[in-house]
Amino acid sequence: MVFFPAFPLHPALWDTRINNEMIALEKRVRSPIVDGLFYPEDMTSVLAYMQSIGLKRGKGGLARAIIAPHGAWDISGSLAGAAFASAGGRTGKKSPSRVVLLGPIHDKREEGIFLTNSHSFQTPLGDIPVDEEASGWLESYSPLFQIDDIPHLHEHSIEVLLPFVKYCFPHASIVPVLMGRPQLQYTSVLAHALRAVFEPVMESTLLVISLNLTSHSSEAAALNMADEFVRLFREEKHGELCTALQDGRIANCGGALVAALLQSGLMDTAHPHVAFDSLLSARTEQDKTVYYGAFSFE
Repeated sequence: MVFFPAFPLHPALWDTRINNEMIALEKRVRSPIVDGLFYPEDMTSVLAYMQSIGLKRGKGGLARAIIAPHGAWDISGSLAGAAFASAGGRTGKKSPSRVVLLGPIHDKREEGIFLTNSHSFQTPLGDIPVDEEASGWLESYSPLFQIDDIPHLHEHSIEVLLPFVKYCFPHASIVPVLMGRPQLQYTSVLAHALRAVFEPVMESTLLVISLNLTSHSSEAAALNMADEFVRLFREEKHGELCTALQDGRIANCGGALVAALLQSGLMDTAHPHVAFDSLLSARTEQDKTVYYGAFSFE
């Protein structure tokens, strides 16, 4: 609402006031949907959690890309913290000014690659601005990139990692990207776009993939898939890993995004690392076993 002052304003000042009010009204903020469920909803509790898992600002590895889970923090938060800690040492000139967050859409009916129309994403630690310029670069790269907030408003795979971004890199902006049902054309376009858009600015960019490692009704099958993923990752057999993800031998939530990162070639000269030695698992309400892991590229 625009409020009228109790005293007359000079016309130039009045125009400025109206303009500022209109700009404020146009700011779109993506509000959390799983705070209080997947992670704490207040700043004090989030900060206490970060301290409890030993996550420290400005200390850690030099990872240029990380893979972190999007489970509830009481199950997989320590793994997400380990992933971000592997990139937490990028201080000074090497500290990322943008974090590209790539997450899957759980609604299997959704197809496409979706950028956000929001100006910022809200977290208990404060809002994180969207890098609208970088989002525009992706949108211009291919018509398969759509600006559509609806998928973002209903999906948690990026949201649960946002407090880690704000805590570790408080001055960074974000480029939120969601991908629906994985198809080869989307994976390929995303891979080429990541390289074309972000290779020139990788010194100031951190890539984050939101991934739940494996999910299966059989606990044994889920564990076998998780072990196979880790083996191929440790042995740097990126081609085999991409094939296994595409043909379904490894079933997970976000695997197509990992395939896109590997296909992009951005990590060709880097070595993959398991950021946390142990895998964690949990049984879901849908009677499936989900395994979680944390990984990084330097």
